[in-house]
Amino acid sequence: MKEIDHLAYIHAIGIDYEDDQVIAYAQLISFSGLAKVEAGGSREKSTVTIGKATGETFNVATDRLYQAIQQGVSWGHVKGIVFTERALNRGLVREVIDVLDRYNETRHTIWTFATKEPIEQLFETTPFLDYSPYFSLLANPKNIYEQSSFIQPKRINEFIAASDEKAVVFPLPSLAIEEKSWTENKKEKPMLKMDGVCFLHRYNKQACIPRRQLDGLRWVTKGTERTPIYIQPNGKMIGTLVVRGPKANVSYEIKDGRPIFTVDVQATGSIIELLKNMPEKQIIEYATKTVKKEIEDLFQLGVKEGIDTLQLSNALYRQNVNDWRKYTTNGLVPLTKDTLGKINVKLSIDTYGKSKK
Repeated sequence: MKEIDHLAYIHAIGIDYEDDQVIAYAQLISFSGLAKVEAGGSREKSTVTIGKATGETFNVATDRLYQAIQQGVSWGHVKGIVFTERALNRGLVREVIDVLDRYNETRHTIWTFATKEPIEQLFETTPFLDYSPYFSLLANPKNIYEQSSFIQPKRINEFIAASDEKAVVFPLPSLAIEEKSWTENKKEKPMLKMDGVCFLHRYNKQACIPRRQLDGLRWVTKGTERTPIYIQPNGKMIGTLVVRGPKANVSYEIKDGRPIFTVDVQATGSIIELLKNMPEKQIIEYATKTVKKEIEDLFQLGVKEGIDTLQLSNALYRQNVNDWRKYTTNGLVPLTKDTLGKINVKLSIDTYGKSKK
């Protein structure tokens, strides 16, 4: 039996492409400090080691990582995988997933991301207060999503399942480095953040969209847990409504020989800030208009970029596969400005103060 402390544990994998070569990165972290924290001990300064190798394919590149490593390597604890946009443009996703799918150590619960950042800088960005990279956004994105749901983190099994479906456009979260928001010991502390989404169809990149243009995505994403609506009727901030667990449903009808879709959203919320008295009816009216506008803006962005951002094609496929075959091209509904007919939003407020919900 191998001693577990004699192995090098790969924590994250990065894939880039340059000069006709696949570049593989491996992030290694020390678990000794993590064990002390979980046992109630003090934290040690985080140590991150990054390996880099190139090859004609992803597998060749990872094999070359072994040449200069001093210990046995375990791939069974990989928590995250990051593709650069160059790798996405080259179409390396299918090749990488094929290798990971065949290798017996890697799991299908790995968190999956895209990035514009250099992989080495991304992997060197560690949490504050000397927390282990084990607790970083790269390895544990679900925790923060439960508190602030905008861009949903995705696991590799979800990626594979969606990419094998002709009707699904997969929103792959994009990671970036935020250098201005936090300081530590009077020095700027770089931190990871989700800055957008790269949409892929059948493993192929369609476009990468920044977060500021994706507010509507949270209303049509299954699993959105807690997300805010800022009440600004005249451009001046007067309150915040936190919405929990919105549920979206997409239906369609055939008009003039093509499908026209309707999106219905239901949600409940809580007022957590109100700087000026406003009737409940007026708050709900403003919040409803906000949700409708964000969904409409997301749809129109999809029309402009040629991306089915609302997953209309998948809804058609699930409801009537014969209509889906009849009205789609390469599995997707051709989008025009009036493909989306109606957006119906039903919003209610259930608390105005402290609540454990």
